[in-house]
Amino acid sequence: MQNLPNDIVIILGASVFLLLISLFIVLMLMAYRKRDFTHLQEKRKLEEEFNKQLLQSQMEVQENTFLHIGRELHDNVGQLLSTSRMLIGLTERSLEHPPDMLATANATLAKAINEIRSLSKSLDKEWLGQFNFSDNLLAEVNRINATNLIKATLNFNHHLNLPSEKQIILFRIVQEAMQNAIKHGHCSHITIESQRDEGKMVIIIKDDGVGFEINEINRGLGLDNMKHRVELLGGQISFNSIVGQGTTVKISLPQKTKI
Repeated sequence: MQNLPNDIVIILGASVFLLLISLFIVLMLMAYRKRDFTHLQEKRKLEEEFNKQLLQSQMEVQENTFLHIGRELHDNVGQLLSTSRMLIGLTERSLEHPPDMLATANATLAKAINEIRSLSKSLDKEWLGQFNFSDNLLAEVNRINATNLIKATLNFNHHLNLPSEKQIILFRIVQEAMQNAIKHGHCSHITIESQRDEGKMVIIIKDDGVGFEINEINRGLGLDNMKHRVELLGGQISFNSIVGQGTTVKISLPQKTKI
């Protein structure tokens, strides 16, 4: 019985020792997890920065390429077409009864020259720096309606508070959705509208085309590319399609907007 206090002391000492060891192990695990979490955060930041730098580099390369193509169109192709139109005009005036075909050719060339001038302007770097999503979307809708084959309706009454380079990316996404509706959906009507949903900008592109099976998505539609571009903007995209009843594409952006 006299040895009992000593045993209790030994047990207590061992318990404290084990407790200290356990506490040390827990602290080491917490420190490791904290370091691991910090490492993951740094890795994500590096990946985000890399993606931003990559996007910026791609934009710069595209801008330089567009600028070069724009100049070539304006200075070379545009001048050749203008010269051809002038020669046709001279030929018309030299003939007492010029055929209607010459007048048609002259009008066609005039239209081609205007189209090239518009395209050349759209590839200009200064124009890209002042890119406006709403204006260009309206121009795209008007271009589709001018074919008299497909009806496009635009209900977009919000102002996008986004830098021009991001507005360009968003425009390409919407443009690709519209082209899919025409090329693959064989639609007769497309509607594009904007909504506000809990502080988010929502853009909806809906068509009355043939639709497709969501589980059998055709890679040719470029849906992965659209999803990637939306993710670059920090948003989300969803596709809802029913065979025979058309397709709805919904783009949700967290950027602040103004009405």
